[in-house]
Amino acid sequence: MLVTFVLGSVHAFSVFLAPLELQLGLPRSQISLIYSFALVSITLSVTLGYRIYGLLPASWLVLLTGTVAAAGLGLAATASAWWALFVGYSLAFGISNGIGYGFCLQLGGRVMPARRGFAMGAVTAAYAVGSILFAQLIAWRIAAASVGAAFAAVAVVVLLCAILAALIMRCSGASYADSAASAPDPRHRLERRSLWQFWFAYLTGVFAGLMAIGHAAGIALARGADVELSTATAMTVGIGSALGGFVAGGMVDRWPLARFLVGLPLLSALALVGIGSTGSAQLTLALLGVVGFSYGSIIAIYPVAIADRFGQHGPQAYGRVFLAWGFAGLMAPWSAGFIFDRFDGYQPALLIAAAVALLSAISAAIFRLGKSA
Repeated sequence: MLVTFVLGSVHAFSVFLAPLELQLGLPRSQISLIYSFALVSITLSVTLGYRIYGLLPASWLVLLTGTVAAAGLGLAATASAWWALFVGYSLAFGISNGIGYGFCLQLGGRVMPARRGFAMGAVTAAYAVGSILFAQLIAWRIAAASVGAAFAAVAVVVLLCAILAALIMRCSGASYADSAASAPDPRHRLERRSLWQFWFAYLTGVFAGLMAIGHAAGIALARGADVELSTATAMTVGIGSALGGFVAGGMVDRWPLARFLVGLPLLSALALVGIGSTGSAQLTLALLGVVGFSYGSIIAIYPVAIADRFGQHGPQAYGRVFLAWGFAGLMAPWSAGFIFDRFDGYQPALLIAAAVALLSAISAAIFRLGKSA
């Protein structure tokens, strides 16, 4: 949880949008690509990470991940051009972010198989909590000093927390390789059809949340919010996501997964329609919190559903399904920025995201996801 907490700072990027526009003189769609490409890097490292999780002791893997992440943020702090931000933030920080997140998520599920939903939900919720607190830290450093100072502050916190987490793992003797994995079961296999079904439902399920996270502050500003309220909006999305991870993660250990996989995207679609029909910045803040709650719940329960369906192949299957998250991460923030530049507002983007979320609910029901294979 400590590792994913600091890595969750990536989802506070919306606070950087307007300041980076002014500093670099670039349109919002191009600045949004920095975040989008970071999500692509996270996706690729989660997809391939299962190959390396057991190669290094847990403490060394965490320390290496934190060091590379901090170095990437340090490069972003000195960046005066788009390419430097891309190398430091999108590549170095993004790749290390995905490795750290994927490793901790799978380790948590392995060491607590009887309460896998709670364990995985807590790890993903900590990721969301990081986006909340780092949004405030970033806004404070930008106002007090500069964009570069904000990147540098995040780098220092990431490195210190990585060192602390590595020491904790060293003292606890945590080991991914020796953790209890699911026993081989011939009923659990990487069936291509099931993978595609999970992929599509997950893609359409997380689209709205990633758009809201990437543009929360911008959406609030477009509704007339001041800087403080727009920052609070970005934090509210993170709070909603964190609550979703904790609440849904605990509930899926007791209730059927299927109802969550259908109901949560429906909730997100309704909230997005509400945002599109209101001009109130305060109501926008509350409804974006609902979108964040749905998103946090979805990313917490899909790993559990995938682990239940694919058994010992769960980490590999999750890596493949997680490609959908990266695709949504590339398209959702960029498309929202493109639509904002073209239409001078977010209204069409919100309606499109609502329709996509509705597709997730329909596909989860049709494919009977969350039910035993």
